[in-house]
Amino acid sequence: MRPKKKWGQNFLRNRAAVERIVAAIEAQPGEAIVEIGPGEGVLTEKLVELPNEVIAIEIDPELAARLRARLSVDVRNEDALEALLPDKPFRAVGNLPYNVGTPILRRVIADPNCRRAVFMLQKEVAQRLTAKPGDEQYGYLTLYAAMFASAHVLMTLGPKSFHPAPKVDSAVVVLDPRPPVYSSDRDALIDLISASFRMRRKKLVNNLNGWPREHVLRAIREAGLDERVRAEQMTLEDFDRVAAHFSAPTAG
Repeated sequence: MRPKKKWGQNFLRNRAAVERIVAAIEAQPGEAIVEIGPGEGVLTEKLVELPNEVIAIEIDPELAARLRARLSVDVRNEDALEALLPDKPFRAVGNLPYNVGTPILRRVIADPNCRRAVFMLQKEVAQRLTAKPGDEQYGYLTLYAAMFASAHVLMTLGPKSFHPAPKVDSAVVVLDPRPPVYSSDRDALIDLISASFRMRRKKLVNNLNGWPREHVLRAIREAGLDERVRAEQMTLEDFDRVAAHFSAPTAG
């Protein structure tokens, strides 16, 4: 069938990549596998060979119907940004549409039942997920992901691995959820990180103009950082210390 642009459909055709993606899931007994955007079902065909429950979430009703007709799998014609995720341990996998890949990823790795996510993404997004402080790609997404999971790139793929061929390279990223590595309030920390990258090249104190300047400067100093520090130079641990001092009695 003809891919639909409104859903960002680029179907994976590289069978060797399919094998590596399925192997990377490493689902354990009792865990469900959630496939997001199964499309033509090239991954689904391999997933149903595993002994785990497979749930496929497909927004395209025509593709969902074709998948139900071909394979014995729980196909849900829903939007992955809103679909209910399993209330038991699960592993997520999928070739995510470029236009909504990032919000889907953020939602999945923040779910307490997620045990691993293996996602095909635009290569640029993969670089942002695995960037280090000071890298050009380092930013909000890097730190958000680090709050919930460790990430590494499994492989990269060129446009010819897909139909239709996208204009950019892709990469498969493996994300492994982990216990919180921060001590401050989660939502407050996310808000702080988001505000800190409003203008990338600005000093942290100038980006945090939603707080009293002296309040911000004091928190930066008490976190052991230079007042001239920029967000792109800071680790998650640095942000955590700043956030903790924002909520400390002495910073009020």
